[in-house]
Amino acid sequence: MTLKSVTTAVLASAAFALAACGEVDLAAYEREEFSACYADGGAWAGEDLAARYVEGGFDDLDRHFARFLDDFEQAAGKVRSQSRADWPTLFAPLHEAAQANIVRLGRLLPRMNRPLDLAPMTGQFEERAIWWPRGDHHTEFLGVALAQEFAGHQNLADHIATFLSHFEGAEALLLDLKYAEVGDSGADLPSAQDVARTARQLREDWEGGVRPGMMRVIFDRPDMPVGESLSERLRTRVTTICDSYAECGDREYGCGGGAASDGLTGEPMDAGS
Repeated sequence: MTLKSVTTAVLASAAFALAACGEVDLAAYEREEFSACYADGGAWAGEDLAARYVEGGFDDLDRHFARFLDDFEQAAGKVRSQSRADWPTLFAPLHEAAQANIVRLGRLLPRMNRPLDLAPMTGQFEERAIWWPRGDHHTEFLGVALAQEFAGHQNLADHIATFLSHFEGAEALLLDLKYAEVGDSGADLPSAQDVARTARQLREDWEGGVRPGMMRVIFDRPDMPVGESLSERLRTRVTTICDSYAECGDREYGCGGGAASDGLTGEPMDAGS
C-alpha cells in the first residue's frame, strides 16, 4: 500500500467516525480522492456521509452568514458617522467575510470559489439548467446534484438567482468601500443609503427565501416517504450523471439533454446538434 493510499484511508476513517457522531469533518471529506463515477457508478452519493457533508456545509454557511449579515448591518449604521479615512478599516473585514462565504457556498453549489463565480451560477438558476460537473471530484458532483434539487424545488431557483445577484452587488460594494480614499469623489462611492439598502436586501433574500428553501431540500422530515430522502435524491442525481457520462464518453454533442460543462472553463456545452 502506498503512502498516498494510506493517507486517503486514514482521512476516510476519520470522516466516517465523525459521521457516526452526526458530524462530518468537511475539509477531510473534501480531501478524499476517489472517482465520482468509476468505482460504483455514483452510488456513493447515497451514503449517509454524503448527506451529512451537505448538512454540515449548510450549517457552517448558515452560522457564518448570519454573523456576516449582522456585521454588515452594524457597519451600515456607522458609515454616516465614520470619517472616510476609517472606511477601509470598517469594511475590509466585511469584504473578506463575503469572500469566505462565497467559498462556503461552494459546498452547496458547484464551481463557487470567488466573486466571479456568482454571475454564471445566477444565470443557471434563472434558466433552471445546472451545468454538468467539471472534473471528477466527488464534491463537484454533489454540488451539481444539490443545485439541481434546489432548481427543481418550488420557486427556490428564483430566490437563489436573486440572492446570488444581490450578493455579487454586495461584494462589489464592499470592495469599493474597502479601498475608499479620503480624496475620492462622493459620486464614485456608494452612499450610506446604498450600504444600508444592500445589507437589508441581502438579509431579506437569505432569510425570506433562500435559507428556508434550502433547509426544506436538505433536511429530511421525520415522515419523509421512501425514495425522497436527501441521500436517495443525491444518489439518483449523481448516478444519472454518471450513466450519461458512460453513454456519451468524451463526445461533446448528442448527449441527450442536460446542460453540460466542457470540463475546461465551466461553460455549458450544447446538449445536441
